[in-house]
Amino acid sequence: MSADRSNAVSNETVAVGVDIGATAIKAALVNLSGDLVESFHQPSPRTPAALHDFVHLVLRQAKCQVRGIGIGCKGVIDTASSRINSLPGDLNFLEGRWLAEVVEPGDLPLYADNDARTALIAEVLWGAARGKHNVVLLTLGTGVGGAALVDGVMLRGASGAAGHLGHMTLDLHGGLCICGNRGCVETRFSSRALESDYLAHLHRAAPTKLSLGEAGQPPSTEAIFRAAAEGDESARCVIDRALQYLAGALVSVLHIFDPEILIIGGNIAEAGPQLLAPIREEVAQRTRILLGREIPIVFQSQVGYGGVAGAAGLVFLQQGLLKI
Repeated sequence: MSADRSNAVSNETVAVGVDIGATAIKAALVNLSGDLVESFHQPSPRTPAALHDFVHLVLRQAKCQVRGIGIGCKGVIDTASSRINSLPGDLNFLEGRWLAEVVEPGDLPLYADNDARTALIAEVLWGAARGKHNVVLLTLGTGVGGAALVDGVMLRGASGAAGHLGHMTLDLHGGLCICGNRGCVETRFSSRALESDYLAHLHRAAPTKLSLGEAGQPPSTEAIFRAAAEGDESARCVIDRALQYLAGALVSVLHIFDPEILIIGGNIAEAGPQLLAPIREEVAQRTRILLGREIPIVFQSQVGYGGVAGAAGLVFLQQGLLKI
């Protein structure tokens, strides 16, 4: 386990924020200003006991008043009970479990929500969406997540599944998605989608500059973006095609939600201008007539530990210490 320690002030009010990802779990002691007083990370847990032990190790490091624990996780979560109702994929061992029972927080209150929503909470409280009431956030990573703030209210839906923008259908006859649908955004623009598309080029012996890794794994998304910038024909083909699908998805999102701002996060966002520059004008052209203006598309400002800060923000919001 890795921890970045600083001297916590004994009377400082903090919450523990936890972000359970597919490859890593992160946590931090977060204060009311959104600052990380102390942060922690390790590979993602693969058992409930490992999750329990990680959170309690974080709690033991606290040198100040902890108001509660907030957890962000993929899937459909009942925020009233902390039960994870649906969680396909690598973290499936948590499906059907109550996070409060797994973590056993003792006297501390525990709150949980979808990880895209916690990322958006961080942006609304302390980041790019501060002071705004209509915001959409899209996370581009191993999968594609989403969250929406509508008229100042976080959109959750009847069963907690609202905001799963990565599962909008782009291609009726597309590939099968982890969610059971076909042709989702996630099957066209995600780390898995980009890497599998480049792998297909390798399999066809198309012109490529990258090769399989030692264990036979495809090149990473980061390597594919870098190769495209350096003139790799196959990488350029993969990126260009994926960006067309992403642009189409963003147009739909803007027309549905009419937000003040659209925020892009996730590890693919690290591609920077190479990601947004090619699609900004196309998205603006396709939405300007109906919306009457150009919607700013910006990167997530709370990078790396944004989901963690937002998970702690759940605690502050629930206890009335902060307001959206």
